[in-house]
Amino acid sequence: MKKIYRTKFIVLIVVLICIFLFNIIAYANSAPIYIPDYPSIGIFSVDENTPIEVLKENLLFDFTEEDDNTYSPRGKVSATYEMQNSSNEDVSVQMAFPFIERFSEFSPDDIIITADDEIISYDIYLGDVIKDSGNPFQAPENTDFNIKKIIKSITDKKYTANSFKENELVKLYKFNVSSTDDRINFAVSFDFNHEKTKIILNGFNRLERNDNNIRIASGVREEETMEICVLGEDINFDIKGYTSGNLEEETDKFEYEIITEEIDVETFLKNYAGYYLNKYAEDHEKMITGRLSEIQLYNLYAESLDKYLDKNLGVCTKNDIMSHTWAARIITLVYSVDFPQNSKKEISVSYKTKGTMDRRETVEPQFTYDYILNPASNWKGFKNLNIKIITPEEAPYIVNSSIELNKEDNNVYTAYSEELPEEDFFFTLHSKEKITLLDRIEGYLNRTFGYFTPIVIGFVFLIIIIAIFVVVKNKEKK
Repeated sequence: MKKIYRTKFIVLIVVLICIFLFNIIAYANSAPIYIPDYPSIGIFSVDENTPIEVLKENLLFDFTEEDDNTYSPRGKVSATYEMQNSSNEDVSVQMAFPFIERFSEFSPDDIIITADDEIISYDIYLGDVIKDSGNPFQAPENTDFNIKKIIKSITDKKYTANSFKENELVKLYKFNVSSTDDRINFAVSFDFNHEKTKIILNGFNRLERNDNNIRIASGVREEETMEICVLGEDINFDIKGYTSGNLEEETDKFEYEIITEEIDVETFLKNYAGYYLNKYAEDHEKMITGRLSEIQLYNLYAESLDKYLDKNLGVCTKNDIMSHTWAARIITLVYSVDFPQNSKKEISVSYKTKGTMDRRETVEPQFTYDYILNPASNWKGFKNLNIKIITPEEAPYIVNSSIELNKEDNNVYTAYSEELPEEDFFFTLHSKEKITLLDRIEGYLNRTFGYFTPIVIGFVFLIIIIAIFVVVKNKEKK
């Protein structure tokens, strides 16, 4: 009888362990702890001495539209300003709307700016890249929208590089390689002085470097094209073919031709940027037509090229240059609005926003949305801020806010401030109206152990089961 009991007990423990481990695996694969996003911001005057004052701002966060975002509810923000020119002169006011986005993912359809219900055209200016904090549980750095730095970025002055001049010639070597065998490895070796020569590579997937000696290689099956672009003093190539990727046994079962061309740096960057963006960024044509100047496009990639040539001592790849396309950065839309003397106008900007997903303190995620108010101080005056938030069904409660909010029916929260608040505005959405002690305990575990939390919990659970098993077994022996 004891043997049957012990067998059943062991089977039960094994079943519980399997069920719990299965849940741990599912939990670990599907529950990121922290995914940061970027704050929103209002419009501001580029001119600090503007005669325009804001009589009222109606700020709406609407989360009622369907959204397929996987980690944070995506809402529509509408900021509508009633503005007044109280001077006795007609004025044209240059306004700016900055936001953070990847250049490749920005679509003009996502942002609408109007003046008295008429859509306004705008120019695009590219600002600083957002720096990653280096900590997966911390927000990115430099997301505070320094107004002076943003205004400084609103310029059509060309970027001045340390590594090259905009009119300097690039010598392009295009290698058209064909294999007469099943597959060979094509290798090019050369010596160069990184202070006098800069190298840009494309199409090679292997690089070996010993001071100023470089060997690059790539596998070739049938036909492949590779490029070496040289800035400054020219170089000589030593070309070989190898039977395998270890580049030891040479082969002559390949053919190649070299086509050379010389173009200036600006044309080189413009040509490759156009090819790259048309291939990888769907809204490229729509985005830059009439909005992004060629100088802005040149500055984007000239800065990237300069950075990588300096970082890698004179060598970079075309993919390095294009990496700035995918980096989150401050993008500023600049437009002008004409105000007759002693007149009022309604200016509106609407766009999509996402929040920071955070499970460091709760079981279910919290979603925090930031709205930076400090640019409003750039106007002659600002008063009467009205805030309205319509929360999503999956997270209908606001559990934290920098401004006291009034809860109304149908998932609506509102607030009013007669003057501009001293602090920037934020609010946090959650699926529960109150955060429980159990939420905070699991949040502590998430914060302490990160993605290893389920494993730690599972390990503790297994120790408890083993302890129970040992106690039961000892009792049976007695």
